[in-house]
Amino acid sequence: MMSCALKCRAGSRTWTRRNPAVGERLGVLGGTFDPIHCGHVLLALSVRELLDLDRILFIPAADPPHKRSDEITDAIHRWRMVELALEGLDVLQPSRLEIDRGGTSYTVETLRHLRSDHDGAELHLIIGADNVCDLSTWHDPEGILQIARVVAGARRQSGVSDDDRFADRIIHLDTPLFEVSSTTVRQRLRNHQPIRYLVPPSVESYILDNGLYGTGDS
Repeated sequence: MMSCALKCRAGSRTWTRRNPAVGERLGVLGGTFDPIHCGHVLLALSVRELLDLDRILFIPAADPPHKRSDEITDAIHRWRMVELALEGLDVLQPSRLEIDRGGTSYTVETLRHLRSDHDGAELHLIIGADNVCDLSTWHDPEGILQIARVVAGARRQSGVSDDDRFADRIIHLDTPLFEVSSTTVRQRLRNHQPIRYLVPPSVESYILDNGLYGTGDS
């Protein structure tokens, strides 16, 4: 039986040679994770292999700037689901950086903190291809690109930034297509439809046990 821990392969084994002068190659995957799903996990494993990253941090946002706070699940639940989804995957690690910092979660501030805490590390910010078009609307996108390599995973329609400052500075990887989204998972739960294989079994159990996304409605 396949699980979210399946290691995907795409293209050549690594995207670039390791520079011996560089320290840790650290991936960063942020988001609301409302909820985390198998696509997040498989994307991270695929990118890690292609870029030969040492590990990838999953960083749930405390207060996403592009979403209303009353539209997202409490951070304590989103954090616990990320923890459960990554159990047994040592190269994928949950981080409470933004949750503990509180307030609006700006990616550039998170990257600055990571750069300070991980001296000499090469940071790789992983985003979905559907986020590429929105990069120019993020807080201080130039600062993001100065601190980290921005890596976009594949989607059915690969995004292209409409800002010439950024279009040629984003690395597009030929990762497998993951036709799943948190929105789809939430909609299926509210419609009482199964989500098996869309989220890790431990995450599904947590959702049901805590009555999240309408599952506790009578």
